[in-house]
Amino acid sequence: METQTEQKFKMPEMRQFLVLIPFALFYAVAAILGEPMEAAAMGIPKCLVRFGAWFGGSYVIMLVLCALISQRGAIAARIPFLARIPARKKRPEKWYIGPIFTLVCMIGYIPYFLMYYPTWLNNDAVWQIQQAMGIVPSSNHHPFFHTLILKVFITIGYRLYGSYAVGAAFYTFFQMLVMASVFSFLLYQFYKKGTRWIWLILALLFYAALPVNALLTICMGKDEFFTAVLLIFTWMTAEFNLEKETPYQWQAYFTVGFLLCLLRSNGRFIYFGTMLAVMASIWRKKDKKTNKRKFPFGTFTVVLAVGVSCLIYFGPLLRSMAVWPADIIEGLTMPTQHVLCAYVKGGELTEEEIELIDAVAPVEDLADHYNPWLFDIAKNYIREEGDQWAIARQPGEYLKLWVRVGLRNPVHYILAEIRQTSGYWAYSTKDYQYLYGEYFTVDNPFGITTERKVFTYDQELAMHDFLMGFQDLFNRFWSIGLNTWLMVFGLAYVVYNRKRAVVYAPYVSLLISLLLATPVYHEFRYAYGLFAAFPLLFSYTFGETKPEEEETSDGKEKAAGMKPLYKPLEKAEGKVPGAETLRNGHKDEKME
Repeated sequence: METQTEQKFKMPEMRQFLVLIPFALFYAVAAILGEPMEAAAMGIPKCLVRFGAWFGGSYVIMLVLCALISQRGAIAARIPFLARIPARKKRPEKWYIGPIFTLVCMIGYIPYFLMYYPTWLNNDAVWQIQQAMGIVPSSNHHPFFHTLILKVFITIGYRLYGSYAVGAAFYTFFQMLVMASVFSFLLYQFYKKGTRWIWLILALLFYAALPVNALLTICMGKDEFFTAVLLIFTWMTAEFNLEKETPYQWQAYFTVGFLLCLLRSNGRFIYFGTMLAVMASIWRKKDKKTNKRKFPFGTFTVVLAVGVSCLIYFGPLLRSMAVWPADIIEGLTMPTQHVLCAYVKGGELTEEEIELIDAVAPVEDLADHYNPWLFDIAKNYIREEGDQWAIARQPGEYLKLWVRVGLRNPVHYILAEIRQTSGYWAYSTKDYQYLYGEYFTVDNPFGITTERKVFTYDQELAMHDFLMGFQDLFNRFWSIGLNTWLMVFGLAYVVYNRKRAVVYAPYVSLLISLLLATPVYHEFRYAYGLFAAFPLLFSYTFGETKPEEEETSDGKEKAAGMKPLYKPLEKAEGKVPGAETLRNGHKDEKME
């Protein structure tokens, strides 16, 4: 936050007027395409009017908000009680603050853990436990690294107590502790930076008291560990400078980046997409001495190390452990949905193209399993009744099939893309099962059932009513798509103010990965990493940070369109302004 001494308002520069245009276009397009049936019924003229209204309204709102927020110091200086608030200052490090944050988060999670002991177990976790116990062959469909984590705790619980339920409880408690520790680490960073107590307390309540975080923390799945690593990776991306000699940072950034790749199927896409943006941002900066761009060798070295490690892990290492790779149809959600939509909706396909589809699965039967919002139905049919490896045997032919059909049926492809992904970017799409409806403990062969500890049955009913009420309230005001809308505004603000935008790169990459391969049109846990990152993103977006151009060149203040707050001291003694200059706390006798 700017200090209260900044008195002058500044008109936005021409650049600032222009940079908001693409973000306003996003809101207009998302608003229109988010309701395709309504748009089709309105007709082209009315749609164009509606598009113009959304574009103009979004642009004006963003411009006003960006201008007001960026000049909040000048506004505060004109409000008497705000003008007296001292400038934000960094706080000294205190070792006990972090553990206190962790304890508060754990206090927020433990009631849910005891109420639904030992965990919430979904079908994915059941399959992973079966792999861990050697009941079924191992697979990397769900990250095998996460399966190994499950195996450790399930094995300990079973060997010590002869109970898989105890093993599940060990795992769940460890997961709670990891998430509480990661959240407290971020909160401690806010504390050290001098974040105002009101915002610090709100961030603490966000992580500790919000049922969304607590319930996902007790759910036995890969989403929480992935989110924890993604948050740390984002913080490192914003804070670390690998172009300096920092071996510790190199090692830490490598470890976290590699874990990001291991813990989610789209983790590699997020990691390498982010690092591409980071290296591009470093390369475009010019060296202060030579005024030339320098290749980011330090960052590239870490990226190369992660890439080589991934090739080894996902290749020979998993093969040596007899772990099956994820099947090919899993990553072909969107191309399959595109082609199926064109076929089902009466698009133009040749006999040769239909024969290629028949080689994977009979096209008529496959059309019966087509669901425009959920790919799992068609995917499971292809797995069980079809031959998905036909695509692997002729990848070039199926790529040509997708391109040729798309060129003749572009509207069907667009419609398929909208329906399969709208929940992640359309503000009006709700998910009424994201919090409570689908995360009970399912039937399983391990005897794991909900065993409620400490609390009574009536208290469990009260908890049920509370969670359902919270879910209804949350859906009334929020949606998964609004996460994206809020992220886009934050990105617009940092571009408007020339701040570093790379902190948003992991979440832009996450959104792109969902647009390319999400199996369901809206699933809260798929976008949970973005939701959990909002306190961190807001800290870098709206907190006190230097504009990017101030950090990159000698003409910092000129490039940012601002006057320097002070004049640098000259190095030569004779040019030091003022005979009263202090040296090591004493006046220079020669100057006197």
